[in-house]
Amino acid sequence: MLHEMALREGGDLDLTDEQLRSNDQLQQDEMLALEAIYGENVEVFGETSAPRSFQIHVHCEIPDGISVSAELLQAVDDYPNNWLTFSVEHLAPMSLTCLMPPSYPSHQPPYFTLGIQWLDRAKVSSLCHMLDSIWAQQPGQEVVFEWVQWLQSSMLSHLGFDGRIIIRQSDRMMDHVDVRAVGDILSVEEIVEHLISYNEEQCHETFLRGIHVCTICLHEYTGIDFIKLPCRHYFCRRCMETYSKMHVKEGSVLKLVCPDEKCRGIVPPNLLKRLLGDAYFERWERLILQKTLDSMTDLSYCPRCETPCLEDDDTAQCSNCHFSFCTRCRDRRHIGTRCFTQEEKLLSLQGRGNVPNLSNGDAGRKISADEIFSIKEILRSCVACPHCGFAISRASGCNHILCRNCDKSFCYSCGKALNEDHTSEQCKIDREKLRVNVEVNDVVKKMQKDLRLTLSRAHPCSNCHQPNFKVGNNNHIFCGTCQVHYCALCQKRVYKSTEHYGPRGCKQHTSDLDFV
Repeated sequence: MLHEMALREGGDLDLTDEQLRSNDQLQQDEMLALEAIYGENVEVFGETSAPRSFQIHVHCEIPDGISVSAELLQAVDDYPNNWLTFSVEHLAPMSLTCLMPPSYPSHQPPYFTLGIQWLDRAKVSSLCHMLDSIWAQQPGQEVVFEWVQWLQSSMLSHLGFDGRIIIRQSDRMMDHVDVRAVGDILSVEEIVEHLISYNEEQCHETFLRGIHVCTICLHEYTGIDFIKLPCRHYFCRRCMETYSKMHVKEGSVLKLVCPDEKCRGIVPPNLLKRLLGDAYFERWERLILQKTLDSMTDLSYCPRCETPCLEDDDTAQCSNCHFSFCTRCRDRRHIGTRCFTQEEKLLSLQGRGNVPNLSNGDAGRKISADEIFSIKEILRSCVACPHCGFAISRASGCNHILCRNCDKSFCYSCGKALNEDHTSEQCKIDREKLRVNVEVNDVVKKMQKDLRLTLSRAHPCSNCHQPNFKVGNNNHIFCGTCQVHYCALCQKRVYKSTEHYGPRGCKQHTSDLDFV
């Protein structure tokens, strides 16, 4: 289009050879100046001989940023009045395409088109007329630099956008516009997406080129050496790698969040994979899965193989070893009969001396009665976290407890989760006096697990259902509660061992591991 205009209008002028040579030299000097000033923002088309054509990407000057208000086509939940307001530090550039006719600058201005995707064509037409006015004020002189300077510094104020840019739906379909206003007609939603994405890209590029201070180690690095989190906080790569691996190594993966104390935003898994490496990331995935399973209220672990199982009406069946068990007492499923409480099980072991513990496959390991009573006392003084079930013992302080396992709060007095409604006098918490030092005893959890596994190896009496243990590998068991002899294999009463055990009966000596 510009070439056609130049040929059509340039032919009407009768210029001398001296005027043409002078214009050509002035154009050449102006092109060199523009390329030196604007660098990669200038793109020259075709040959350098006349007519010269080029495009300049012009960036508006907004040193303090600017607010943008856009009228949406439909109201959404966050913006019920159809208006979306956001701030940008960088505006998408406009494209000024020029063609210098042989009569420029002595007689005619350059032919140009102006494209600005985030403005409607009526406003772009107004800018085109303003460029014409600038040429009219100084005819016969080079004007492209003046155009670019005015677009950079005065365009927004000329359009009335001194403090805020307003984009309306009604402005998008304007007729009677200047033919020099070019570009696609975009919807307001497309303009918003374009402005936000361009601003984010430019902010990121600016960050990478700048020098910043890591708030952890207080050292200065270039932006390329920093890790930027979704919450927009950033820390040097070395500190983030050390911080992430420390939490994974110690098992506190739920605390692996933004190091800023006032933020605690998430660290995305794809970023963690780059920071941790394969080995640490696999451990992080296992720990996260374990923490998630521990927080599920409808999940129990198989007392034999520790496989996670979903509860169904206080019972569960292991998908690994197919063991059906009661999720309350951890024994075999006993529909129709009540569960033995932990107190009853502990009391039943009183006076029996040592009992085998097969939780780790070590038949030689024994749990003494003293150890059982120690577990009993520990369990009595602990309070289970209502969120994840983790046993917690308070060392000192108020009733406000922060669980180290799931990082959630609850009341130590009543064992309920803390919320705005939890204001009873006996449990009232002064939220300004935080925090209490809590002793979360990992040994307690291990001992609970050992006790459950030990009791799961017991063989209930066929008469009174009292759990009893075998002596060594002998399947002949005597119940001290009801004074009945019974077989650990078939759960039937034994009247004469010589008749019950033998080639046609049960084996009298088998390992519990074989029995499982």
